[in-house]
Amino acid sequence: MKVLVGAFAHESNDFCPNLTTREMFEYYRGEQVLKHLPVRDIFENAGIEIIPSIYAVAQSYGPVEEKTYLSFEEEILSILRSNPDVDGIWMFCHGAMNVENIGSGEYRLACDMRKIVGSRCIISFGMDLHGNIEPDLVNQVNIFRCYHTAPHIDQPETYRLTAATLVRYLQNGYQCRSEMRKLRMIFPGEMAATTVDPVKGIIALLDDLEQQDEKIACASLYIGFAWTDAPRTSSTVVVVPSAPEHQSYCAHKADELAAYIFSKRREFHFEMLALPPEQTAYTSIHEMDGPVCVTDMGDNPTAGTTGGSVVLLREYLKLRDSGKRVLIVGIFDPLAFAICKTHQIGDRFPLTIGVDIDEVTRPLTETVVYRGHHEIYGYDFITNPPIKRCEGCTISIGSIDVVITDKAYAFTQTVNFQSCELDASSYDVFVTKFGYIFPELKAMANNYIMSNTPGESYQMVKEFHFKNLIHPIFPVDDI
Repeated sequence: MKVLVGAFAHESNDFCPNLTTREMFEYYRGEQVLKHLPVRDIFENAGIEIIPSIYAVAQSYGPVEEKTYLSFEEEILSILRSNPDVDGIWMFCHGAMNVENIGSGEYRLACDMRKIVGSRCIISFGMDLHGNIEPDLVNQVNIFRCYHTAPHIDQPETYRLTAATLVRYLQNGYQCRSEMRKLRMIFPGEMAATTVDPVKGIIALLDDLEQQDEKIACASLYIGFAWTDAPRTSSTVVVVPSAPEHQSYCAHKADELAAYIFSKRREFHFEMLALPPEQTAYTSIHEMDGPVCVTDMGDNPTAGTTGGSVVLLREYLKLRDSGKRVLIVGIFDPLAFAICKTHQIGDRFPLTIGVDIDEVTRPLTETVVYRGHHEIYGYDFITNPPIKRCEGCTISIGSIDVVITDKAYAFTQTVNFQSCELDASSYDVFVTKFGYIFPELKAMANNYIMSNTPGESYQMVKEFHFKNLIHPIFPVDDI
């Protein structure tokens, strides 16, 4: 038996003004594909030949440029055409890829692969919890399951479970259909963290079904991605049968889960204190013991934003005389970055910060002191050695230190700060462009605030100007 393996993934924010282009993707072919996907041993131990396709994964940003999508898809399809007798396909596909002039990238890919391999081939997708699933995907993909954690710490487990389920189907000659139920609700990820109820309890229920119910191979709740403006945007329940004779049972279980989760819709909430930006700055400086970790929820590059907001910088500058040390990391501004690089450590000079594309990036000018240039490293989806993600220049404005980057990037790991020779825990307040707070950052802080800032990942979805949602949908509509 033979299985095609690969990854083609992107989370697309329709409210970001820019397209995601080919050079933004981390890209590999051949053996390198298998080094980035922890499924090789599962197939080889079953005596299955692996056909690697491509690994093309990009950080969240605006919709994927049409020609970029088509070029990557054609690479996958050409390898598949050369191997039309594959028995199975395993792919990592995010679930929230939105493509210029096309729509769902995952759905388009699944349909085009199915045209080549026909109905006999078993297709399995490992996916992200923040996927917006096209209803007809169940007719193209036999097995799909998403992460059970947000923040995501179970990517390898998800990939391996969907690969093992594919092997089981192939070994037993199973032809099953996953049971999907669309839920008329959509939440930003920060209101659906799996560390707190109701989602914590829902995930515990799904885990129990997978571990204890022999009739169920996989069970998923896709929270959805709130910033994709498309008819498919919503939460989704998926239940995968362990064998064909359990199809009707899984259909019933999917109905039960969908009804139960929808009944919990009014219980979804931020996992910790969420404040508007002006209150964020005052509270973190005057009312909390440090270190305080603050996340800039409205300008979260991992949710596809431009990363250039200076809203929180403005608020902390108003409090610069407090004597508190503040660190703000990851303001994207390539021009300010380039100017900083022309200076020597210790230089004092006026610097304009802000890419000036909208109100949240409206520039400000301050006298700064240059502290240094760094290459910023981070880990990828799996536990590989850290790789270079972007570059940054550190400047000081009095007691406020700021890292300006050449690319949009969210500091979520200690290695990001270490790359800049910064110890976030030594500051009274440290601010990063993210939403919910990752475990490593929590460990460095005594208190936490998620700042509900304006921007392309603004949390109040009721205030977004959606054009393509199917109504009614909670909480945009009160149902």
